Amino acid sequence: MPKTAVISDIHANLHALYAVMADFQCEQCTDVVCLGDVVGYNAYPQECVNEIRAIGCPVVKGNHDEEVCREDQTRMNPIARQAMEWTRSRLDEDSLTWLRRLPLQRIERSKFVMVHSSLDQPMAWNYILNANDAAGHFNRQFLPVCFHGHTHQPRVFAWDGRHSIEMAEYWQQLLHDGEVVVPLQPGLKYFINVGSVGQPRDGDPRACYGIYDSDAATVTLRRVEYDVAAAQQAVLAVGLPEYLAERLGAGQ
Repeated sequence: MPKTAVISDIHANLHALYAVMADFQCEQCTDVVCLGDVVGYNAYPQECVNEIRAIGCPVVKGNHDEEVCREDQTRMNPIARQAMEWTRSRLDEDSLTWLRRLPLQRIERSKFVMVHSSLDQPMAWNYILNANDAAGHFNRQFLPVCFHGHTHQPRVFAWDGRHSIEMAEYWQQLLHDGEVVVPLQPGLKYFINVGSVGQPRDGDPRACYGIYDSDAATVTLRRVEYDVAAAQQAVLAVGLPEYLAERLGAGQ
């Protein structure tokens, strides 16, 4: 199986998406999958939907993809709601229909599973932040590898048949080096968060994504530089909350 780029949480950040696309092409990825939240928070929702649809890659639905199709976003916090209402006004009906029809989970070529949040309660949009959070998910994971996003924080969880384990050393190396290779050990199940393309929240403003190499049995997590200042300016130019621009620079 060729190398697969695994991207998530683009959140309408076209500058970051273009940078990641250029990077995974340089890394000779021949397949791409997207774990949802194509839209929300940033200035280019229609353009990002167009790009992902043009790639023609498998996509699962994120919570923002779900919410933007609702006319009532009162369940969201005020900033997210303001951004979502603006986002909805910028999407054409064909794009809204496409987002509405996205599946919650997907098995890709019998090799790995894709979900935005977790397999145990995909529509609850639970945040998997530690090994305890991941334990319930592993009860529903039957393939060795599952990729997810949602928290915007790259993490590696594993199941040894009895315990859910967070492999924190990989995230720490990623923060230090900007890249980490995770070897997939036989007998373990892996639940891997590939981080966020368009709104990282782990203190590093660079875009983040994963590369799955089934032949080598590895997942590589990579950080990618992009024009953060231009993305911030775009957020402000369309009248979205200033906080959304600020957090791009802080990686929060």
